[in-house]
Amino acid sequence: MTPQSKVKVLTSKGQGQSSGKTTTTMHDSPYSLESACKDLYTDMSVFQFIEFIQMPQSLSDQSIVPHTKVTKVETVLILMLVSSVTLIQTQLTCPSGSGGSCQYTNIGLVPTDNQLPNQHYYIGGLFGVHDRALDAYSCQDAPIRERGLLNMEAFHWAIKEYGTGQNISIGGVALDSCSRVEQTIENILSFETCKVGFGNLNAVSPRNLLAYVGPDRSTEAMAVATLLKDMNKTQVTHAATSPDLNDPDMYPFFLRAVPSDEHDATIIAKMLQTLNIRYVLGVYLGNSYGRGGFEALKSKLEGTCMVYETEMPVMATDDQLEAIADELIQREATRYVVVYADAANARKLLNAVQTRDTTKVQNLYFIGTSSWADNTAVTDNLYVNAYTLDLTTPAGQLTTDVAKFYQYLNTVKPSTNSWNPWFQGYWNDKLQCGQRTCNEASDSLTGRYTPDVYVPYTILAVRSIIEGVRMAALAACGKYDLCSNLLNQENRGQRIYGAIGDTTFFNNRELANNYISYRILKFQVSTGYTEVGTYAPGSGSPLNMAAQPALSNSCPDSPCLVCGEVPPSPSTTTVRTTAAPVVTTTDPTEGGKYKFIRFMAGQHFTGVYSSSIRMDNEYGTRFDIGQKWIIALGVLAGVGCVAVLVFEIYILFKLLGTRIGRQWRTMWLGQLLLFGIFLSYLTLFAFLFIPTKATCGIIRFGIGVSYATIYSVLLVKLMVILTSTTSESLIPGDVESPNYLKGIYQFLMFIFAVGVQMVIDVQWLIQVPPEAVKVMTNGGEVAWVCNHFTWSVDHGWGDMENFVRSEFENHLLSLVYVMFLIVITTIVAMRAHGIITNHRESVFIGIVAGFSIPIWIAWGLVGGLNKKLDDGHQFGDACLAFGLFIVATLALFSMFLPKVRQLINMGVEGIYLEDDRDTYYNGSVIMAPPSYKSRPSSVVYANSGGVYSDPIIIGNGGDPNAVHLKHPGSGSTLSAPIYLRKGDNYGTESIRGTKVLRVTGELTGKNPKKPSSEIGHYRKAQSESGTLRKAVSHQNLGSL
Repeated sequence: MTPQSKVKVLTSKGQGQSSGKTTTTMHDSPYSLESACKDLYTDMSVFQFIEFIQMPQSLSDQSIVPHTKVTKVETVLILMLVSSVTLIQTQLTCPSGSGGSCQYTNIGLVPTDNQLPNQHYYIGGLFGVHDRALDAYSCQDAPIRERGLLNMEAFHWAIKEYGTGQNISIGGVALDSCSRVEQTIENILSFETCKVGFGNLNAVSPRNLLAYVGPDRSTEAMAVATLLKDMNKTQVTHAATSPDLNDPDMYPFFLRAVPSDEHDATIIAKMLQTLNIRYVLGVYLGNSYGRGGFEALKSKLEGTCMVYETEMPVMATDDQLEAIADELIQREATRYVVVYADAANARKLLNAVQTRDTTKVQNLYFIGTSSWADNTAVTDNLYVNAYTLDLTTPAGQLTTDVAKFYQYLNTVKPSTNSWNPWFQGYWNDKLQCGQRTCNEASDSLTGRYTPDVYVPYTILAVRSIIEGVRMAALAACGKYDLCSNLLNQENRGQRIYGAIGDTTFFNNRELANNYISYRILKFQVSTGYTEVGTYAPGSGSPLNMAAQPALSNSCPDSPCLVCGEVPPSPSTTTVRTTAAPVVTTTDPTEGGKYKFIRFMAGQHFTGVYSSSIRMDNEYGTRFDIGQKWIIALGVLAGVGCVAVLVFEIYILFKLLGTRIGRQWRTMWLGQLLLFGIFLSYLTLFAFLFIPTKATCGIIRFGIGVSYATIYSVLLVKLMVILTSTTSESLIPGDVESPNYLKGIYQFLMFIFAVGVQMVIDVQWLIQVPPEAVKVMTNGGEVAWVCNHFTWSVDHGWGDMENFVRSEFENHLLSLVYVMFLIVITTIVAMRAHGIITNHRESVFIGIVAGFSIPIWIAWGLVGGLNKKLDDGHQFGDACLAFGLFIVATLALFSMFLPKVRQLINMGVEGIYLEDDRDTYYNGSVIMAPPSYKSRPSSVVYANSGGVYSDPIIIGNGGDPNAVHLKHPGSGSTLSAPIYLRKGDNYGTESIRGTKVLRVTGELTGKNPKKPSSEIGHYRKAQSESGTLRKAVSHQNLGSL
């Protein structure tokens, strides 16, 4: 439509005239400008409208306002109005053609009898008419869902029942969600943004669709409530019962015309209390309905303990159902199982339990919610016992309305049902028209359907909207009329929502108590469903229940530790200041097998010994339960083990077959250090698994012993270094010196240092035997943890939030002795840091011990300060593991990388220049270093690459490469050249005219009164093979 033709329609006001004469001008009425713009916007895009206001002045004057010139100011005002209209597009009539080419006909539509903006409105309905298909494209091929179709029929019936005789025409448009939340949102959003259109006769406009009824699933209802919050439109659900929808901040336009699951939870809790049921099992559906309702139930339990609970996936596989069934069967002594699931999923669970064990399923009593009610499809061909809740319609107008609806449904025929496109398919299915010839004249739906529990609340939801809109119109417009003061964007949401919520049907967003009534049913195979009680929150006595036979009911564990019952013989960690009377009582459910002991309030205990049944799927790695930090730990531990093996193989390869390789007394400390590091890496693998009795024991014993082994070896090494400085031996490393710490003393010192920690760990394992127990974490989830935590009698041991000390804190206390070793090792290393023995090994020991202190402080603080987090137990385990890894790796590379360098340089005298300057003096000639406690001496020792007692050849000539020695006590200015040994085979006294200098006993320091040097011949000298050792790298590695 062109702007010119639109102008003619606008000016003639529907009279069909095209002349310039007008009956109404924009200035004749204060409402005419806004009304004209809105009407114009109905069939014109924003761009066409802008073109219209920019037409030549002559056309404007002739067509719209012949007596008024459109000024620039008015043009700006019109542009501002266009912008406002654009912003509220979803609140007005859609532009022409926006949905015309995409008319959505797959809807249930009861049209209004007019399209006047202020004389009609629609109510939207959201129903799951079809079951959820296998994919998003096969909705129409999925089976028709009886609940969805019956409630849609009730929705249309209520609109026609209560919408007639009104000043305003009321219509209804029902949409099929195909049991998918995505489809529900798409239906609303496409319509509200004018992407699709509904209906040809008196088409539905977003401006005049004032509220929605539904959907019937809580998950879908939450999504819809979130969307309608942004659209300022009211939602009244007829079947979404999750307590999560109670949040007024999240869902400000949500009303519930059906009892919340809070009522189901209240009834079940009171019923358990009335039947004196102490223990109960729980299975809940993994959606908002199941989780929300089950949490509400647990918060209301009084005198009943939930000893086991598990989540059943919405689309549970056979394997998952079998696993849940096995859990329930193994706990059959508890007898009662609360099932928070809809009818279809409840049927799947019951069938799985019966399939696993047809005998034990009869020992269980299932307790269902109102979603199960008296639905025989849940229990057909099953040998189960159950209690269920059934929503009923209170006596009064609502009961009359429900009866009238079902009378109508029994008479409706496909040929007369023009508002429901799926009714024909439902009719054919119920009357089996594919197997017989159906006749509308004689056939009906009477007795062929199951009345749905939510039909009364669908009728009530429609009634509440109609009544609320009437009240809102009277308050905003002064009469029953949909004026702009009611429907503008700013007012429509709160006015209509508030008016509907103020009707007698609601109380604080929830259905009023006088519309709530329940029956408590008991199902047995022999009798079917029978009523055993009622619940009416609006009455003075809400719960009335007939007496039921008492059944034995016990916890799977006795005593029931998960419920806070005290174990019979725990080990205490506190000192009793006053004698407490001990009273024992026989447990009647176990034939006197167990005793209960009463303790004074405030008593603390460490250790729990639970006989909880553990299923196969509760074993495995921590990765299986989402603890991904073990991936890094496993990789690092494996790399560490390989590194230790590589070091060990290299050291043995370099030393075996050599003189030092045959002297294990100089290697055993190094080998023990490698063993301690290797043991640390092996212990880390115990952290990879979900805690078990074995892994808990390995962790508790392995961590302490690994640490103690590492630091004990380092401490013994330091003592060896310190004692070597007091030797009278002139040569460092002389293991035969009288003050050198002997091997036996080294061994005893190591055993004592390690033995203290071993005694601590063994005593702890005896007093508190390792075990894995199931507790509730800070985050509210169930987890297996090691049992060495401390708990209080006042709160029990089942909840991590109530622990006196966590297992991490107790483990840290068991390592106090290791902390003492670290401090002592650090202090001794500082004392020995200037000693150059064994290539300044004391410096590297100091690095290991010194850096261990901040590492321990770091992982101790991280684990301790985060214990109250939802995953606090994971922080503790991770800190223990990674702390051990870092310390072990620090010791490995700090202590053994220098050894590798020394082994690589084997055969080259001197590794560190500073050490060489002090000890070796570059090869052949050395003298006693001044740092050792030996008196000043003029004794000069000659070394030619062998031991000091090996011969050195004295040359006859002046070889410039020879070292010339001057006799220390001689006044001669002459010096003798000293040559390096040419080989080991000296068979004569002279070799090529040279003479041999032999080191005698006097030179070794053993006979200090004799001359300090002499030139000997090939006669055997007193100490020809003296005790001084060769000062090259492979003989000065010390304790490898």
